[in-house]
Amino acid sequence: MREIIIQEDVALIESRLKAFEANTGCELLLVLAKSSDEYPAASWRFGILSGFALTFIFSLFFEFHHSYLWPVATLLVTLFMTWIGHFNWAKRFALSELETEREFSEKALEYFHTLGTSKVSHKVTAMIMVSILERKIVVLVDEKLKSKISQSELDELVTIMQKHFKAHHMGLGFIESIASLEEKILKDFGGKVSDARPSELKDTLHFL
Repeated sequence: MREIIIQEDVALIESRLKAFEANTGCELLLVLAKSSDEYPAASWRFGILSGFALTFIFSLFFEFHHSYLWPVATLLVTLFMTWIGHFNWAKRFALSELETEREFSEKALEYFHTLGTSKVSHKVTAMIMVSILERKIVVLVDEKLKSKISQSELDELVTIMQKHFKAHHMGLGFIESIASLEEKILKDFGGKVSDARPSELKDTLHFL
C-alpha cells in the first residue's frame, strides 16, 4: 500500500493534518484503504466468464477429439482464471457499480465510527477516505459539522482529490482537500469548532 504514495508526501500530509486539528479544534481521520471488501464473487465472475470465453476461442483453432475434453478444459481454465481474478487489476473487470458503492459506503461508515468518533470525547470529527480498488473517495463529517457544511461542499473536496489523483499527485490531493476543509470550517463556524484538546486520534495517514 505504501508504495502508491512516497514517504515525503506522507510526512507532508501528516504535518498538514496536525496544523488542521490545531487550527480548527476538529479531529480529522485520514484513511487510505487497499479495498473496501475482498469481493470473492467478483473473482468467480471473472473466472467463469473468462474461462468460457477462452475455452470457446481455443476450440475455434483446435478440435476436441473427445467430448469430455470440452468440459474438462473449461473447468481447468475457469479455475485458473478465477485465481487470476483475485488480483485487483483483474477483479475490477467483474465489479459492478452497485456492488462497489454499497461495500465502500458501509466500510467508510464503519471506519468513521470505529476509528474516529468512538475514540473522540468531544465527537467533532471528520474523515477523508480513499479506497484504491474501487477508485472511490468520500468525506464524512459528524452532526455538528454537517449542520453548517453542506453535502455539495463536501463533494467539492472529493472533486479536488479526484483531479490530483488522476494526475498521480495523491499527496497534493490530500493536502489541498485538508486545506479546503479547514477554510470551510473556519468560515462557517467563525473560528474553531471546538475548544477541546485536539489530537485525540493519531495524526497519521491510516493504511488499511
